[in-house]
Amino acid sequence: MPSIRHEIPLQLLRHRPELAPQIARAVLGLPVPDLPCWRPGPETVTLLSPGELHLDVVLVGATADKPEFAIVHEVQNSCGTSELERIALSWPAYVTHVRQRLACPVVLLAFCPDERTARKVAAPVEAGHPDFVFRPRTYWPGILPAITTVAEADRWPELALLSAPGHLGDGERRSVLEMVLEAMQHLEPDLRVHYHDYISKCVPVRYRKEWEELVAIAIENYHWESDFAREHQAIGRAEGRAEGQAEALSGSVLRILERRGLAVGETVRARVTDCSDLAQLTRWLDLALVVDSAEKIFGDEADLRQGSD
Repeated sequence: MPSIRHEIPLQLLRHRPELAPQIARAVLGLPVPDLPCWRPGPETVTLLSPGELHLDVVLVGATADKPEFAIVHEVQNSCGTSELERIALSWPAYVTHVRQRLACPVVLLAFCPDERTARKVAAPVEAGHPDFVFRPRTYWPGILPAITTVAEADRWPELALLSAPGHLGDGERRSVLEMVLEAMQHLEPDLRVHYHDYISKCVPVRYRKEWEELVAIAIENYHWESDFAREHQAIGRAEGRAEGQAEALSGSVLRILERRGLAVGETVRARVTDCSDLAQLTRWLDLALVVDSAEKIFGDEADLRQGSD
């Protein structure tokens, strides 16, 4: 099953098709034309024998209805021997099949988690035909520009998330993480929890607490101003009724747990729903963003309760 570190970069590229050609030109120095329209293209190629090649993403630049340039974009998180052997057989075929299908120039880019992986994946592939050497073009978060201003995050929110994992160990870290939260406001509401999980998995353990504190601050500060806050806090607080606030908060806690793919049992659901302590519900809301199982929002309380039983 594809991991979140594989799927989220692909989703960001599909959401903003013009991002890949921008990276190809500005970061990799490739002669990709600046075309007026970029759109997702076919991601499967039918073979002569039964079966298909499944490409991660194909992005097509066109004028009117005519393809002028195509980018095959892969996400490659590992560089073991078996993976490199698979790449040597499949990636040249991706390029030649897409070129045949669209009748335009094609380049293959690969997004890797770090420079070491990117350099191994970029090794030349001898295709078997004389002078036919295939060279993947690779990049990684650290080679992308750090997004540290609101203007940049608002203009290129997808780039803010792609580049962030490469800029978390230096003086830019706090600004980068703050701009990740700013960028999320411009991305699909239904996927914001997954974007949060993606960044959380990329943040080194020693900086995880700092990231969680920034998330908590963002939730509080943006409550009245953005969809991001409304996704994670109680909509009913403005009514000023304690009962309405508790109901909305408990609903938000359960919704976040479910949207993150965590199993919410009847015991957890009943305890959250029955709680009327706003401070307690707020603590559970913050924990719901980061725990790896629903029961862990209760922390030591659950252990103490079990011990007393």
